[in-house]
Amino acid sequence: MRVRDLDAAVEFQTEILGLVETERVGGVSYLTCNERHHELMLIEDREQVGYDHIGLEVDDAATLETARPRIKAAGGRVIGDIFDGEPGIDRALLVQGPSGHVFKLFCGMETVPAPGPGDRPIKFEHVSLKALKTKPVERFLQDGLGFRFSDRMGPFASWWHCDADHHGMAVVLAPKAELSHYAWTVEDLNQMGRIADKLKQGRDQKLIWGPSRHGPGNNQFSYFLDHDGAMIELCADLAQMPPDGDYVAREWPNSPTTINQWGAPPPLKFIRAGFPIVQPRPVAAHTTAMAGSR
Repeated sequence: MRVRDLDAAVEFQTEILGLVETERVGGVSYLTCNERHHELMLIEDREQVGYDHIGLEVDDAATLETARPRIKAAGGRVIGDIFDGEPGIDRALLVQGPSGHVFKLFCGMETVPAPGPGDRPIKFEHVSLKALKTKPVERFLQDGLGFRFSDRMGPFASWWHCDADHHGMAVVLAPKAELSHYAWTVEDLNQMGRIADKLKQGRDQKLIWGPSRHGPGNNQFSYFLDHDGAMIELCADLAQMPPDGDYVAREWPNSPTTINQWGAPPPLKFIRAGFPIVQPRPVAAHTTAMAGSR
């Protein structure tokens, strides 16, 4: 994420979510909530606030080498060469999907000592993409990045998984391509409540939507904005896909009760929320890159 004031953005993530800064290099902060070197990167940028890329971990360097033709065949493009030298990972490759969303495929995430006791998320969970044309994005996720179908709600939204979690990526129909939100796994509704308390008491800030439960994925949720206006989702009790779980992929009706099993439809503030895409710049091989991971 590109942020205007790095110290203020880090303060929000550490005080509200309990993240821990593992390293800061050249205006880039690396934050985690577990033993991974980083689950979130914050990049100071005084000129343009927005999301820089979505990080996706692959098995090894050989997978990066063979990704290029698959990315191109699925409607995406490769940005520059494979590069190394970035803190916390071995090497990476930037690619761009058909709607302009940027992804960093990387391997070799380093580990760090687990953070001490604290009230923090378990892991980074998923991202949700907005797109004017969802079908090309879905094809790119499936054929280019290897995601598998989880759920669909008519032409308006779909959910995709790359591991046992019901979704690591969601695609939402919208007037323009943006980041809808990024999400963290938390223990339960009690932890969501404690984070909501910190938002109110420390910043006089309220939730945008929730807590409640989605139909697709069956997860409990709540939404709020981070320091720079990007929307965060907290998730608990997310369904697991076979063979780890017994969730059955399905087509959901176009109904408010599909995405809110307990209450009202999403408010306008939720629907309108979006964080702009920062246009990518190629990274030269063997240089330190200002990019991130998941």
